[in-house]
Formats: sequence, structure tokens, C-alpha cells
Amino acid sequence: MLAVIGENVVDIMPAEHDLYRPCLGGSPFNVVIGAARRGIDVCYLSPLSQDHFGQQFARYLADNGARYGLPFFSPAPSSLAMVSVDAQQQPQYSLYRSGIADRAVSAEQQIAALASDCKLLHLGSLALEPQDAPRIRAVLQAAAAKQILISVDINVRLNAVSDVSTYRSFLTEVTALSQFIKASDEDLQLLYPQLSTSAALAALRATAPTALIALTEGDKGATLYWQQHQISLAVIPAAPFVDTVGAGDTFWANLLAALLQLGLPTAEQISAAQLTQCLQQAMLAASLNIARQGCNPPNSAELAAALVQLQTAQQ
Repeated sequence: MLAVIGENVVDIMPAEHDLYRPCLGGSPFNVVIGAARRGIDVCYLSPLSQDHFGQQFARYLADNGARYGLPFFSPAPSSLAMVSVDAQQQPQYSLYRSGIADRAVSAEQQIAALASDCKLLHLGSLALEPQDAPRIRAVLQAAAAKQILISVDINVRLNAVSDVSTYRSFLTEVTALSQFIKASDEDLQLLYPQLSTSAALAALRATAPTALIALTEGDKGATLYWQQHQISLAVIPAAPFVDTVGAGDTFWANLLAALLQLGLPTAEQISAAQLTQCLQQAMLAASLNIARQGCNPPNSAELAAALVQLQTAQQ
């Protein structure tokens, strides 16, 4: 079972005629949806609001077969993000994160919600806000005591944190506790601003030497580093190319799903061929998401059909 902690955010997306439309998102929440659509037993452990959007989030979880793991809804409002898309179709976010629902929770409440059969806890992105570090640190310590493995998508957001230096320090602390780490080349540049991408990757690997590290590099593809394994695949072009909203979240949800479906093997237990298949599934899922507006990960049937098409085209 997969548990997820982190933000649920209403993305206010640009629409036609200078109007905007709300879309349910937030990086960790997107991972919940992506994994649930792959048939993974997944539970979301950050608060939802009592407001209209909170109820929409709850229905979205249920409609996708995911569970809301807390026994309450917060009286605080849902978080908002104003989204703009640049000329390269990359999203830019203006975030409203003070006094909002998904941060209105204690470590004790989240620890109590960790199910006895939980195998993996995922978090990242805005969950690593320094003001919330004591809570997150306590949850991670409790998870480790329960022999729950840790996944983190560092998803660096310097413009949305209260203290950049403390944030970088805490992010490094969390990666050192994690067994599965996702980072983009942009994340590494922000986390280690004085280093090249290769040097920053070496620094990250030194922080967590036994962890699986997935490095995504946009149109250059992605690489998995996991002890004796180093596997790279080229990007799978999206047709059509709509936007990249949630592409990284979809990638990571599908990589974790593929590993969970293999029984969450260690680096020694998994073969290079199996790990390559996991990476291919993740990259194809991201491509399918890019061909749709917003974050809309594929389900198992859609991914399987796309895999057949991809394998046929490669023959």
C-alpha cells in the first residue's frame, strides 16, 4: 500500500476568452491519482477542506479508487495556484499557501493514519516547507520505525517557501532518509545552484547512496540510478503536445506503481530488463498525460494499449 502526504491545490488555469477554470491538482495529490489509476492501493494523508473544492477533491479520490485517510475535513480553505503557461507550454505558478487546509494537521494525526500494511510513503514538493519541517520529520521517523520506505519528489519551489536556506537544508535531510528520489535537471540547479547538473547529481547520490534516483531532463529523456543500475531512455514524444502540467507527477506515480506491482524489490532483486520496463511505463504515461490538458494520468488499460502501439512501432 502507498500512502501520500503533501499539498492539494486548486490550479486556476487559463481558458478561452480570457477566462479561467479550476482544476484539482497539487504534485503529491496528482501522484495519488496517477497511482490509483494503475490499480495501486493508495491513501491520501493530508487534510482536505470543508469547502466546495475540498468536497470535489474527496469525490475525485473516490472516483479513482483512492482513499482519504484522515477522519476529518479542515475548516481552513483549499490552497489555490494561479497558473500561466509560457511560450514553451511550461506552467508557471503563483501560489496561495497560508492558512490552508492541507497544512492544518499534526504529526500525531498523520502517524495514526499510517496503515499497518503501508509499504511506501511518498511526499515532496510544498510538503517540505520549513515551517512544517518538525511535523514532517516526526512522520518520517515514525514511518522508518514501522519499516515503511520513503519516496520523495524534491520538486523544488523556491518562490513558495518561507526560508530558502532552511528549505534546502531540510530537503537534503529528507533525501538522506529516502529510498526513492525523483529530481529534474531544473530541481538540481535550484537545489545546488553553484554546481553543474552532473556535479549536483553526484552530490544528491552522495546524500542517499543506496536510493533509486530518477533524473528527468525534459526532451532529453530520463535516467534511473540505483546502485549497480544506470538506465537511460529517450523521451517518448506526445501526440498532440498540449501541455506539461502534471507530467512529472504522472511519471513518478507510474514508476512507483510499476515497482510496487513487482513487490517493491531492492536494487539487487530487480533485473536491468525489469527496471527498463518500469522506466518505459513511466515515460509513456507522462507522454500520454502531455497529450491531454492539465494533469490527467492514464489508467492501466490506456497505458497497456499505448505500450502495445509503442512496441509495434519499434519493431
